[in-house]
Amino acid sequence: MKATIEFDDELYRQLKATAALRGSKVKELVAEGVRMMLRQTEDPQPFRRIRLPIVKSRKPGTLKLTGQMIAEYEAEIDSGREA
Repeated sequence: MKATIEFDDELYRQLKATAALRGSKVKELVAEGVRMMLRQTEDPQPFRRIRLPIVKSRKPGTLKLTGQMIAEYEAEIDSGREA
């Protein structure tokens, strides 16, 4: 299918030069860009579940985390181990 697209002069010069450097045609480069944009909108970032640490408390109903406890847990996560 054919379509007419208007570009400002500078953008078209950049597009044409990039296509020439790649050894392709302007229409191929535009089609590739459109495909990339459509893929991004179809596949948003997947939901990533966050695992929170289980911390035992000496007194039920209270939670006191020290900086050292947090640093140790973050170090475990960074090393690929799970708490």
